[in-house]
Amino acid sequence: MEKKWTACQEEAKQKFIDARGAWKWSAMWDTILELDPGIVASYARYSSVPDKRNYLDIRMRKFICIAIDSVTGCLNANGLKNHMKHALQLGIDVKEILEVLEITCMVGATVHEMSVPILVDELERRGIYLAAGELSEEQKALKKAYMDKHNGYWSDEKENILKLDPEYFETFTEFEEGPWKNGPLSPKEKELIYLAVHAAPVTLHPGQVRYHISRALEYGATVNELADVLHMVSTLGIHAVTMGVPILKEAMKEVEAEKAHENREG
Repeated sequence: MEKKWTACQEEAKQKFIDARGAWKWSAMWDTILELDPGIVASYARYSSVPDKRNYLDIRMRKFICIAIDSVTGCLNANGLKNHMKHALQLGIDVKEILEVLEITCMVGATVHEMSVPILVDELERRGIYLAAGELSEEQKALKKAYMDKHNGYWSDEKENILKLDPEYFETFTEFEEGPWKNGPLSPKEKELIYLAVHAAPVTLHPGQVRYHISRALEYGATVNELADVLHMVSTLGIHAVTMGVPILKEAMKEVEAEKAHENREG
């Protein structure tokens, strides 16, 4: 039997469908609507701004949604499947979706980017200075090859990673080249996806955000496109509600059942 909603709930649901599309509605949103129709309506308005402005076309918006829902730490399997299904229905190629996932998995590099400087600081406190050592000929060659492929980009973090673990540096550099060698997405599209991944709340890495904004601008991205990528990433915060409310409902049912049992026993 179809659930009966109050007028307030019906209005909130319709606002959501008008803003996001019927495809986005699911049983999960029914649960949220039951408890708080206000957040359903306000989230629909807030999250649909990039859709209305259309600075990023729908294909690019799907790529961003898939990327941020698949980021390790932000992983939202239900949302990810929903966005993938919608992308396929829109005619987006499987190889393009796969490249988005391959770009997203590169976020693992931030482990070294963010942690090695801390390691270096702790070593220096103990009188061990990585920076004091000269690069070997092999390391110099790796550095040059990297800079040649990245328009001269280099950083202190990469210098220290190269000194600390040249094997990691070489193998990861080869690994991250995959999407650039084989992927169907344009350079600008790749950079916008990288930006979304590195700007995600769990993975936020200011150095990489700055780098990929710069690269995206070099490839022709506009201020409006960049701003809408960041707007879309900010909506990840809703996962606290979309993933938390169904669990809250389960907890409520369990407590109600326990109370009923206690009353029967009493």
